[in-house]
Amino acid sequence: MQADQNPTQTQKDEAALWHVRRIGGSMTAAQEVEFDVWLNADMGNRLAFDQMRVLWGQVEEPASRLATARSKKQSGFGKLRRWFSPVRTVSAFTGMAACAALALFLNPDVIENMQADIVSSSDMVTDIELSDGSHVYLAANSAIKTDFEDGRRDVALLRGQAFFDVTHRNGDRFRVKAGDATIEVVGTRFNVDYLTQNTRVGVEEGAVRVSTQANGDGVLLGPGQVVALEAGRLTVSDGVDIAATQSWMHGRLSVRNMRVDDLVAQLDNFASGRFVTVGDIGDKTISGSFPTADIDRSLETLAAAVGAKLVKTSPWLTVIY
Repeated sequence: MQADQNPTQTQKDEAALWHVRRIGGSMTAAQEVEFDVWLNADMGNRLAFDQMRVLWGQVEEPASRLATARSKKQSGFGKLRRWFSPVRTVSAFTGMAACAALALFLNPDVIENMQADIVSSSDMVTDIELSDGSHVYLAANSAIKTDFEDGRRDVALLRGQAFFDVTHRNGDRFRVKAGDATIEVVGTRFNVDYLTQNTRVGVEEGAVRVSTQANGDGVLLGPGQVVALEAGRLTVSDGVDIAATQSWMHGRLSVRNMRVDDLVAQLDNFASGRFVTVGDIGDKTISGSFPTADIDRSLETLAAAVGAKLVKTSPWLTVIY
């Protein structure tokens, strides 16, 4: 009987949305009434909302306790000994873990940034000359790691978008790693997009070979071709407008029939906060051109195009539903 009362995924999504609205203070009187109707319409709705409140409290309350504890000045050996009692120690570690989880949610790039040699700023394209004379143009909030030791020319795109202008050097291979995809060239100009778990590579000039661990031979791309790595499969498209795939270099994101989730991930890269989609809105597709210098306007345009709504819960989190 208890299993029958477990909330569905839809109810959990709706509960998350209602909770976000309530803590954000953005609800009107009419929405308060709507919330009460929703809450009392089904036991699963109430259970889902209660679970969401508990989950949020597990993250928020330990951080609050830590902040309060820090504000109190402790003195004397007795107080110090009481502070490091087993219960307090466990509570402190729990609080730190919750704070760490919250920090990673709000800034998921921190681990990649620690691994990177170069991290671009959050508001501009960065032109970098590599030690072999090649150039890489990094989109905002992108990160790379380089290895040019002992004749190697290896670059790992840890996150973001990059355009490579590779210098020919005695036939030495230049390799770029982005997720599971490896791009290998001699001398060419190409774009790599690694903002989601999928990777896209577009060639402007020359030729590149894109391979994966599962497909060692990979595919050979020429000018005007794009390959997408999705669910472990390489899919090639011909006659692509390469200028559109590189539009981020000129302050815009030009997309065609892109999933909302993927576009939100790209816009998120140019913002200081986090963007999260709730429900099935992320599976809709969208086409258009969105300025990266005015992310708020781009989000509003996106929402209007797919019939979505925006809730800004704080300067660091915006929910699209």
